[in-house]
Amino acid sequence: MTSAANRMSHKLFAPLLVAAAAVLVAGCVRDTGSPEPISTAAVPYALAPLDSVRITQRDGIRREIQVSQDGRIDLPSGSKSVRGMPVQEFRSLVSHACPGAREIKIVEFRTNRVTVLGEVFHQIHTDLTDGPMRVMDAIAAANGFTPLANKRRVRLVRQNAGTVEVYELDLRELMRGVHLDQNLLLQPGDVITVPRNFL
Repeated sequence: MTSAANRMSHKLFAPLLVAAAAVLVAGCVRDTGSPEPISTAAVPYALAPLDSVRITQRDGIRREIQVSQDGRIDLPSGSKSVRGMPVQEFRSLVSHACPGAREIKIVEFRTNRVTVLGEVFHQIHTDLTDGPMRVMDAIAAANGFTPLANKRRVRLVRQNAGTVEVYELDLRELMRGVHLDQNLLLQPGDVITVPRNFL
């Protein structure tokens, strides 16, 4: 091949090689990063049973009270029903009942459990008390996928501090040893749903 032909070949194939390298690099980056939520929504938070309320007085004294199972809270002005009450309304209520309050902080109660629903052999609520658990650990605790399970579009719903995040996970690729980042570490209150494959 002549030097002119070599130069022409180089001009034709160099951009293709660069593009191929870019695709490979991008693929590697996606494979090693954590999955991003496919949707995120802000949900106005309302008081719920077992939430804790930390009240800090102007003199620095801190007091913590808890919403009871039946949705009531004991304030200096008496017991009040607060289940489902919006946060701003609740803060106003506490401010009137505790005039010396400098800060009112609500700590959401989240059960230390995860839930697995849909096309698994046993739909379960399982505790995280035995240590860290990942998505595939929870699926295994549910006795695995049914034959109708769509493993490519498993949903994980995570709610935290008034924000709901939804992840779509491709567990079929994960089971092939690819995209290991899909095996997310679970947090208390996570809900995994395995849809049915209609194809």
